[in-house]
Amino acid sequence: MKFTMSIKKRGTFKYILKKGKYFKGLYIVVYISKSGSNNHLGICVTKKHGISVNRNKMKRWVREVYKNEEDKLKRGYNIIVMYKKGVTINDLDYFKIYEDIKKCFKGLDLYE
Repeated sequence: MKFTMSIKKRGTFKYILKKGKYFKGLYIVVYISKSGSNNHLGICVTKKHGISVNRNKMKRWVREVYKNEEDKLKRGYNIIVMYKKGVTINDLDYFKIYEDIKKCFKGLDLYE
């Protein structure tokens, strides 16, 4: 990811979830809020979504989709991608996540 930093602090996550705008897809929810000059990306996958191998795979899919779409996005946003409750790796594949994230980004008007 060229122009993006990761969000790691709990307080930052809580602030974006409380104050930011959001858009719901079939499998994910994307929250955004304004930031400085670069984008910041955070990904939330809880233990209820399966074992660690599956959770890491779900995070890798989101990072890959974001990396492919990064050049088309506006800069200066904090972005959090959360999987919905009850979604497991058996329900998903990369292409479903790709379409869902693109739909959410369009709904939040993140494309230039």
